[in-house]
Amino acid sequence: MAIDMSRFGGSKWVTTHPNNLHTHGSLEPVMSILDIRGFPLHDMFLIGINDNCGTIVLPTESRAENAAAALEPAYETRVYIMGRRQGEDVWATDYTRRAPDGTTLSAFITNLTLEDGRQVIKDGRWVR
Repeated sequence: MAIDMSRFGGSKWVTTHPNNLHTHGSLEPVMSILDIRGFPLHDMFLIGINDNCGTIVLPTESRAENAAAALEPAYETRVYIMGRRQGEDVWATDYTRRAPDGTTLSAFITNLTLEDGRQVIKDGRWVR
């Protein structure tokens, strides 16, 4: 038996839609791509970090794999077990939008040098 995705609803930051669809954050254009590609928008929790990346939490591995297939090649995807909830596996598909040349767009600051020349972030990690 797959986990009941309605458990992800109920927060003031999460919007609950019909068909057990729960959303949080920036979700355009990912929802449009899923819909256009025929991926059924039900029984899932979409978390949009920004317009370029996010995570889709799904109750089964096959739904997670199908979400990844619907998003490729516009997005780089990764499917994995997010964890266990109430004794059931919870699956996730991470997605990051690709640039027209096929490279992925970074949603995070990976390198940061201050005006005084001191580098404080290198390769996504704080420099001490």
